[in-house]
Amino acid sequence: MSTLSFEKFKIKGAQLGETSCLPDIKNDSYIHAKINVSDEICSEDKKYIGKGMINTLLPYQIQSGYNRERRDLEFNAAILENEYLKATFVTELGGRLWSLYDKKADRELLYANDVFQPGNLALRNAWFSGGVEWNLGIKGHNPLTCSPMFAQKLTDKDGNPMLRMYEFERIREAAYSIVAKLEKDVLLVNVTIENTEDKDKYMYWWSNIAVDETKNTRVIVPAQQSFYCSYEENGYFLNITDMPQMGGKDVSYASNLGQSRDFFYKIPGNEEKWITAVDETGYGLIHMSTPELVGRKMFAWGQGNGGKHWNKWLSDCGKNYIEIQAGLLKTQLEHFVMKAKSKISWTEGYSAVQADSKIAHGENYVDAINEVKSHIKDKQNILKSATFDISGEEKAVYMGSGWGALQQKLMGKKVSDYLDFPESSLDAETEDWTTLLNTGDLPVPNANEPVKSYVKGKVWIDKLNNTKDSWYKFYHLGIVHYAEENIEKAYECFKKSVELQPNAWALRNLSQIEKNEKNNLKAAEEFIVKAVEVKKDYQPLWVNYAELMIAIDKHQKWINAYNSLSEELKENGRLKMLYGLSLTRTGRAKEALEIITSDEFVLPDIKEGEFSISHMWLEIHRILMGKTEKEISDKEVYKIYPLPEELDFRMH
Repeated sequence: MSTLSFEKFKIKGAQLGETSCLPDIKNDSYIHAKINVSDEICSEDKKYIGKGMINTLLPYQIQSGYNRERRDLEFNAAILENEYLKATFVTELGGRLWSLYDKKADRELLYANDVFQPGNLALRNAWFSGGVEWNLGIKGHNPLTCSPMFAQKLTDKDGNPMLRMYEFERIREAAYSIVAKLEKDVLLVNVTIENTEDKDKYMYWWSNIAVDETKNTRVIVPAQQSFYCSYEENGYFLNITDMPQMGGKDVSYASNLGQSRDFFYKIPGNEEKWITAVDETGYGLIHMSTPELVGRKMFAWGQGNGGKHWNKWLSDCGKNYIEIQAGLLKTQLEHFVMKAKSKISWTEGYSAVQADSKIAHGENYVDAINEVKSHIKDKQNILKSATFDISGEEKAVYMGSGWGALQQKLMGKKVSDYLDFPESSLDAETEDWTTLLNTGDLPVPNANEPVKSYVKGKVWIDKLNNTKDSWYKFYHLGIVHYAEENIEKAYECFKKSVELQPNAWALRNLSQIEKNEKNNLKAAEEFIVKAVEVKKDYQPLWVNYAELMIAIDKHQKWINAYNSLSEELKENGRLKMLYGLSLTRTGRAKEALEIITSDEFVLPDIKEGEFSISHMWLEIHRILMGKTEKEISDKEVYKIYPLPEELDFRMH
C-alpha cells in the first residue's frame, strides 16, 4: 500500500526574485532561433519542423530577477511512497519530480540537484536542472516550470492515493494535468491535455528526465537510427545518423560527445516505447510509455569545457548529468495540430532496471536492447494495465495561479471538462483584470510602478476599449495588439499611452518596436533615452538601453550613463558586462579584462547558447595583441590566452 503526504521541501538555493515587467517585443532568441535541416532528412520527417512557433512570449512576463546567493528555501511538495519507491514532487516548481528513490537498492534513480539554482535556459528565462520536468505547449521549457501548480489528493478504485497536479497554460490556452501513483515498483504518471475551444491549435509535450552521467553511462533505446541536433550560435542544425556509431564513436555513451548534442531516436512503429540510462553495473532508470509518446531523446552537455561548466553552474554537487526524454513528436523542433474540442492522454512509467552489465555494455547494441527488454516485461504489463479512475472525494491541497479562473470568467465557460479552477485562486496578478470584468473599469496604477501582469486575446480589446481613457488602458491595448501581431496598432496605442502620461513602459516598448521590428535605431534611441529618464532605477530598462547604445556604437554615452547609476545597479552582472564591452570598444580593453576576471564578476542570467563573454574575451585579447580577426584566428587566441573555466559557457 502506498501513501501520499504533503510537506515542505527544504533546500539551499537562490530566490527567484522579482519578475521583469518588460514584455517580449521580439527579445527572446529561443523562439526565433534558426533551424537548419540537412538534405539527408526525408520530407516526411521534416514536414512539421519549424511549424507552430510563436512570435512572442506574451502574456507571460520574464523571470529574470534571480541571483546566485544561497539561502534556506522552502517549497510546497507532495511525496508518494511505498515499499519500493519514494517520489518527491515539488508542486510549487512546475510539479517537478525532484527525486525518485529506489528503496530496495538504496539508490537515487534521478539526478536530484542539491540546490535550487535558476539559470537562463527557459522560455521565460528561469530554469533549474534535475529531476523530471513536464514541458507543455511550446518548443523550449514550459513557461510554468518555475511556477506553482494546483495539487489535489485523489483515491483510485482500489483505495490507493493519487496525486493530481494541473494548470492552465496561457499561450496555447490549454488545461493540462499530471496524475501520479505508485503500483509495486513503478511510478505511473498519466498526462492529459485538453483543447476545449472550437478551434485547432498547435501543441507540444516532452517529459525531460535528468539522470547522473558517469564515464560509463549508456543510453539504450530500441532504435537503430537517430536525428541529431547540434547547437549553433542563435540556431540549430538537424541531421540524421545510424546508431550507435557516429563518426567512429559510440554515441550511446555521452562521455564520447565532445560538444552539446541532442539525439532524437527513431523508434520503429512496432516497437514498445522506452528509454534507459544504465551505469557500469547495468543499473539505471527505465522510462516507458503507452504508444502516444513516439519520441525519445538524449541531451548531453558534452565533454567540452563549456558543457562541463554548465553542469557546475546549475548545481553545487559537482556531478554531471544527461537527460533522457520522451515526447509526442519525433523531435523538439516541431509542434502538432491538436483538433478543436479534443483531448489527448497517455501514461508513463518510471522504475529501476538491472541489466547484465556485460551485455548492456557489449559491442552489439541490439543485444543490449534485447537485454533491457528481458528485464522490463513485468513493468510494461503494470503500465499497460494501469487505470486512473477516481473513487471518492477530490481533496484540494495547494493552489495554482488565478489565470484559469480568469479565463473562465472572461469566456463564460469552463477551460476544462474535469479540472477545478476556483475563483478563490484569483490573486494579485489577476486583480486588475478581475476588476475590469466585474465593474467594466480598469484600475489605473502609479505609472512609475512596474506593471503587474498582461493578458492576450482579441476579446480583451473590446473590454479595454469600453473603459475610460488612461495611459494604462492604451498601454495594455498596445500589449494585446502586439500579441495579436498587429504591430502598427500596438505602436499607435503605446504612443497614445505616452501622450496621456509619460511612462517608461510604453516608451521602452516603442523603442523595442523601432529596434526589433522596424530596424529604425535612431528612433529606438530617442525612446529608450526618454524611458530611463522617466524610470531611473529599473535594471531591465538599463539593459535595453545599454544593448541599444552598443548596437549603434554610442559606447561613451553608455559608459557615462553606467557611471551615473546607483551602486546597486553598477554591481548587476549583466550591466557590468555590457559596460566592459563598451570599455573594450573605446580603447580601454585592459579595464574590461579586469572587470570580467575579478572575483566579484558574476553573470547570473547568462543564456544557454549565449557567447557574449567568450566573444568579449577574444575581442579584448586581439586588441591587447594589436591583431585583427583576419590576422589571428579564434583558436590561436584561445591557445595563447585560454578562456578561464568560470567564463566558459560555449556549447560548440
